[in-house]
Amino acid sequence: MTHINFYTPWQQTRIARVVFALLLTSLIWSFFSGNLVHQLQQPVLKYPYVDLTYWVMHWFGIPEFITTHFWVACLFDLALFTFCILPLLYPGKRVFIWAFIILYFIYFITFNTFGAHHTNHKIGWLMIAVPFTAANYKTFNFLWRGLRYFLLFIWADAFLWKFFRFSWLHPDQALLILKKNAAALLYYEPNSWKAGLYQWALQHPGWINAAYLSGIVMEGLFLIGFFTYKYDRYLLLLSILLPVGFWLIADANFVELMVLNCTLVNFHKFFVRVQ
Repeated sequence: MTHINFYTPWQQTRIARVVFALLLTSLIWSFFSGNLVHQLQQPVLKYPYVDLTYWVMHWFGIPEFITTHFWVACLFDLALFTFCILPLLYPGKRVFIWAFIILYFIYFITFNTFGAHHTNHKIGWLMIAVPFTAANYKTFNFLWRGLRYFLLFIWADAFLWKFFRFSWLHPDQALLILKKNAAALLYYEPNSWKAGLYQWALQHPGWINAAYLSGIVMEGLFLIGFFTYKYDRYLLLLSILLPVGFWLIADANFVELMVLNCTLVNFHKFFVRVQ
């Protein structure tokens, strides 16, 4: 940590614009996917699980109040978009960034609750904005590097989970995952290109199992990042390939988690060329 090549305040503002442009893209994608709060259509089923944060939010009744009042939900979504655009225009105004984080936190809890499942891909969008609340550029750099370690932990932990549970020794582990996750798509959309991919994979289990083992090895390589920054460019490539692989093989959407890949990018070289 004492050998950090600090981003300057000028570079920090440029990184902020990149991040909030990606955040805005994510919100637009959520709109067209029908996942914003006003599009949840007053849901009644909820899934708070055993998480004190979720329980506290529901004890105050915040998700229920927003989702059961359509115009409140519309205003909430409008505010979410507004406070995503304002930091894009004024990255130095920390009050806008704090407002966005608070609103996105409420959206995060609400989406996960009424999605009837704990999802983790949106956590990247929530966490990526935190470093920009720092009052000085050195604190920003420490927080930014902390998010890098958080990303490394996500992939390394996935490797350790599979390794110590010996799932890599099961000859048909990948095939079983595919059958479980793809069943609904094969039933409801049997003529889609993805269903065709799954049908081919089910007939050629050797390829799918090899891809699964390759994914485990790629996850394990992220342990290297805890000791050196030298291979970040390669870890960046792996961190793009893995979510795409999950989406193709297991029909699991972790694409939004890729925003944390920004912490593996060497913005020093990028912004030098821009200047």
